[in-house]
Parts: sequence; C-alpha cells; structure tokens
Amino acid sequence: MSGPSSRVPRPPRHETGIPTIGRSRGTGRRTRPRISSLTVTVPYAKTARESTIPPLVKEPVELERFGPYVVHERLGEGGMATVHRAEHLGVEGFAKQVALKRMLTHLTADSDFVSSFVHEAQIVSRLRHPNIAQAYDLGRIGNTYYIAMELVPGPTLAQVIRRARAVHRTVPVEIAVEILIQLCDALEHAHELRDDAGKTLHLIHRDISPGNVILSTSGVVKLIDFGICKDRSRRAATDAGVIKGKHAYVAPEYTYGSLDRRCDLFGLGVLAHEVLTGQRLFLGETEVQTLRNVREMDIAPPSRKNPRVDADLDAIVLTALARDPSRRWQTAGAMRAALEHHARSTKLAASPRHIRDFVASLFSTSRPDSLSEYTFDLVTVSAELASAELASAELASADLASGSDPSIELIVDPPDLTPVPRPTHTPSDFAPTVPRAAPIGSHIAARARRRASTHPTHGLHAPLILLVLFVLAALITMAAARIGLFDAAATLAWMRDLF
Repeated sequence: MSGPSSRVPRPPRHETGIPTIGRSRGTGRRTRPRISSLTVTVPYAKTARESTIPPLVKEPVELERFGPYVVHERLGEGGMATVHRAEHLGVEGFAKQVALKRMLTHLTADSDFVSSFVHEAQIVSRLRHPNIAQAYDLGRIGNTYYIAMELVPGPTLAQVIRRARAVHRTVPVEIAVEILIQLCDALEHAHELRDDAGKTLHLIHRDISPGNVILSTSGVVKLIDFGICKDRSRRAATDAGVIKGKHAYVAPEYTYGSLDRRCDLFGLGVLAHEVLTGQRLFLGETEVQTLRNVREMDIAPPSRKNPRVDADLDAIVLTALARDPSRRWQTAGAMRAALEHHARSTKLAASPRHIRDFVASLFSTSRPDSLSEYTFDLVTVSAELASAELASAELASADLASGSDPSIELIVDPPDLTPVPRPTHTPSDFAPTVPRAAPIGSHIAARARRRASTHPTHGLHAPLILLVLFVLAALITMAAARIGLFDAAATLAWMRDLF
C-alpha cells in the first residue's frame, strides 16, 4: 500500500460537475444529488453536444425529366410498357397529374408492338365517357413512345373483392348492381363508337375483368386498359393458339375463334358473378383447366353463395353467362336496362356516393396482424397492366398451340369480326314488365289493414272514445242540474223528444 505522498489530490466534486452524494455538514442527513453542470468534465469524455448523433437528413431524390413531364414513382409494369405517376408542367407553375405509360425501349424496333401501342392511344382518345379513363397525349421522345392518361385515384375492383374476402365481408348487392350499371354504360359507349364518317367501329375490349375496373375515390367506376381491344380497322390475324385477354374471363365462342361485342358481355357476367359471391368463377389449377371450365363447367347462380341475391338478379347474371351468344344479352344497354329495373323494383338503388363510402369503410377496417397487406395506394394507375396474368395467359396459349393438351381445341383461324346485326328490339324489351302504378291512396288502406291484422283492438278505439265522451257529458249534466243551473226534468224531456 503506497504512502500518503503518492496519492494524487482529488479535486472537489463541485469543480468536476459530478453530482455530489453524501451527508450535509452539521446535520448528518443524506443529501439528494446536486448537479452543478449539464456537461460532464471527466477527462477524455465528450461533451453532451459532441456526443449527440445528428438527425438523419433525407437526401433529395433526383426526379426524372421526360419531355414536359416530371416522372415520379412507378405504378405498374407489363410486358409492353411501364406506367409512372407524372406531372405535366406548364407555364406559371401549371401542373397536371397524369399516368404516364411508356413503351419499353427494346420493343420500339417491333412494328407490331408500336402499332398496337399507337392504336390504343387512338382508340382511347375517341372514347369520351365519364366511366372510361381518358387519354390526353400520345408522343415519342427519343426512341420511347408514351401515352399520357387520366390518373384515377382509387383501388381496382380486384383489390376491393380481395379486401372484402380478407375481412369476411361481401360487396353489398346494391353496390354491386350500381358498379355493373356504370360498366354497362361504359361498354355501350365503346361498342357504339363511330369513326369520322359515322360508321360503327365495332370496338371490343376483350379484357373485361376486375383488374381493369377502378373504383375512384369519388365513387365513379372507370373502365381502363384498351391495349388489346379490337375494332373494324384492325383485322390482322390473331396468332394461332393465342387468346388475348385473361382466360378466366373470355367467352366460350372466343376460344373457338368467334369474336364480337357479346364476348365483352360474357366477361361482364363473370365479373358480376365474382362481385356478388366474392369468389372466382372459372379459375382452375392450370390455364388449360380454366379454359375447360369456361367451356363446360356448370354455372351455379350467385344466390348459392350469397343468399341476398334474389331470383331476378340471378337471371340477369346467368343471361350474361349464357354460352350460346344468341341467348346472351345482345347489347350492354339491354343488360343495363334490366339492372336498373331490378334496382328500382327492389328499392336498393345506390349512387356513386354509396360506392365511395363503402370503399372507404372497407379499407379503413384494420387488422393488426396484416394491416400492410391490405393497404392500397390511392394513386392507382388508370392504365394499370395486369402483366403477370396476361403473360401467363399467352404462355398457356402457346402451350396449347404446341399440343400439350389435345383435348382442348385451338384457334387456328383468325377471329370472325363480322359485325353483329343490330337487334330490331329496344333494350327495354329485355327488362321485366314494369308493374302498373297502384291507385292513389291504396297504400293508406293497405297500411290500415296491416295495423288491424297486427293489432286486433285497433278498430275498437273510436267506439271507446265515444262512450267515454257520453259518460262525461252525463256526469256534467247531472252536476249542473244538482246546483240548479237548469231544470233537469225539462232537459230529460227534451232529450226524449230528440231521440
């Protein structure tokens, strides 16, 4: 042990800034810690300011400039193009949000891809309807072709169906009917589109499916993606064995090579069945099995899975799903008329506001275990590409063409684009007969009968009231006669003469 001279004198605690813990002088009581400084002055120790980690500063993201557009996040990608959210910049700070669809650079050398891309823009630019996403601009910058399209905020119908199934809910029948009515409006406008000479283009969408339907945040339904549509001006032969569109939504006759606008109505029937039941109708384990289901599977009415669907709505959906095109709805207007009549007759008519409120409530319901799985980006692209499903469909078609399953007949001829003769009847002919209006006041009588049947004493109220009034009148008369206000005998004689 070293002597006292070897010890280094310790400075007083109040000079080091270390809290002093000990007994106060003269009292013998233990004192509370006393901090003389916020900065510890122990040798080689960093000050509090020096040891603080500076906050993270997010590096500014360098935005891409593409001609007059500022490109933001990517919204979708397919086998032919990518889609980004973008802003079209103008003078004086003008900016417009768009969905910028740009063709993949390595495809620009393929004239067929370029022709298809340009054709989509030309067709969509003619389609001016509130239920169809609009196209604003078509151009080329360098070797990249692009289409500037309407940016529709909201989830796709496919996302809505998946979300409802995940939270054990179903799309209300009235909401489903309103969605179908708006889609019928969009299809009727597309099917009746005419060129500058006034001739019908016989436009066919060929890809009616929940992934190509957006429910906007305002409740308006938007039909998107006319990238594989067919019209009178494009009669190029379809490759043998290739079915353009998602196999689970194609019409049976299209798998044999026949194509007209009634194929879109079959796809709309499949979509209607799935919205009402929350389950896929024809989807099989393989694409070949899916095609076989489209051709042969027995179709159960939606009411089997959803008891809220009545017989009339069953009939409307099953008519759209008729495998014989002649037994199907011949026009989208005819199907819309039947749906509108059903909404009126059942008093379940909805509006875009009801769609908006339902979607908001559906996605606001959170599940702690998998909340992120169901969140959707409000900036859903209006030109969303179902790339994976389309790619798998074309690969499966190629497998069919190679003879992997000889039990499935192939498309070996170009689709028949002969225009369907216009029906001589009006769309209202397809709707059930509207019942005649009831006579004025009949509902009051019916309500009285219902009350009498549910309340047996309801009809005795009036006689009881009269009896009570008569007794009160007699008592008042007797009291008045007792105090001498009038002659009781004369009053009784008058009453005898009266009766």
